[in-house]
Amino acid sequence: MTTDSPVIPATAQQAARWHTLRTARDRSVYHITWRLGCAGRIDFDALAAAWQSVTDRHDALRSRFEERYGELTMIIEPSVEVTALLIEPDLPEAGTAAEKFARAAADLHLREFRLDEGPMGRLALVRIGDREELVLTVHHIAVDGWGMSILFEDLSAAYASLVRGEKPVFARDAVTFRDYAAKLRAEEAKGKWRRTLDHWRTALEGVTLTTVAHDHELARPTAVGDPGATVRYRFTAAAHAGRTALAQELGATPFSVMLAAWQIVLARGGERESTIGVRSMNRTTRSELALVGLVSNACLVRATVDDGASLREVIGAARDATWNALAHQSVPFPAVHAALPEETRSRLTNTKLTLNYLGPIGQNLTLGDIRLTMLEAPNRAARADMVVSYWDGGDGILTETEYNTEAYEEETVLRMMRDMDEVLVAAAADLDRPVGDLRVRTRSAPAAR
Repeated sequence: MTTDSPVIPATAQQAARWHTLRTARDRSVYHITWRLGCAGRIDFDALAAAWQSVTDRHDALRSRFEERYGELTMIIEPSVEVTALLIEPDLPEAGTAAEKFARAAADLHLREFRLDEGPMGRLALVRIGDREELVLTVHHIAVDGWGMSILFEDLSAAYASLVRGEKPVFARDAVTFRDYAAKLRAEEAKGKWRRTLDHWRTALEGVTLTTVAHDHELARPTAVGDPGATVRYRFTAAAHAGRTALAQELGATPFSVMLAAWQIVLARGGERESTIGVRSMNRTTRSELALVGLVSNACLVRATVDDGASLREVIGAARDATWNALAHQSVPFPAVHAALPEETRSRLTNTKLTLNYLGPIGQNLTLGDIRLTMLEAPNRAARADMVVSYWDGGDGILTETEYNTEAYEEETVLRMMRDMDEVLVAAAADLDRPVGDLRVRTRSAPAAR
């Protein structure tokens, strides 16, 4: 560490990740990897220079972490030399290139970050014959999904400048994570979190987490870092059209309608009361929207769905609950958890089910003028029983579900997605239909503690 390296207290989110990693079975659980197919030939020298320029630009990438006197600190180095990797496996026989690309992405994803040394990101170009893939990995202790999209936007701009023989030019000034962390500390010190903490103490009183019933009997509760995998599912055109119509008719966000569909599936699967985690972008200012760092947050949404309730009522309740949660999204969930009564905290060891809307993240990507395609993530560890992430696009709703492979078979995840699909179609056909008329194949259960 140089003498002018700023040392700041880590945020509550960062400290929670740090402590979870101490006992996680797989430390790659907080790696975010984008595997990107390339529709053109990349200039590797320009790519490497662009990667250095964005590392110079964003302080979160130059950070490292140390525990001092029981407190986690974030150290931001003024400069870090980084190197992009060029990986060129032997030219495979016909039919095996896809396997080699997948293997390379998985190996890069699993490669450990030294959090006490940094940096917090790495970039590789994998080249096999005339095909190429980019693999960008960051550590989730430093960068979230939205920050990843800003990082890639800057990488693309820098690359475009460099291939023209020009210095990198960016659309906006960089926003420092250091300033964002200072803002959080100031808000807490001034008591601005009090109202939100009071809200969550009331909202989560007596809460019980819900999960999809496990396929396999486990010797212990599932935990962050258990073995995991991802599977993709594309909703039918009828479900996509139905969700759009429902959102318009009820004045709801598409996210709220998706949340309601999951709540209905869980209710019909056996658990009338459900508690689902939702990921919030948690960026409400222009500077936060331009920030590369860990800003996103988690909230919990509770629902009780009776068989006699209409689909209209359930979706309307999910709409209102979502807006209520987002009104209290700004306080980091680890700080909320610490402020809860002991009885409530004991019920919330780890969120088991999470819904995450990715919006434009990872969509319509380019590197300079080279079009890129987001491929399935190479995750091998699970953050929860299931994390359902989805994008909206011109061709419908695409989901990628990360799930615990010790608890579930892939077919269970796909069955749940098909149930949600059918709920959306049924709701669009008749909003006044009672929930009890629906049939699902998913089974739900209280989460083990």
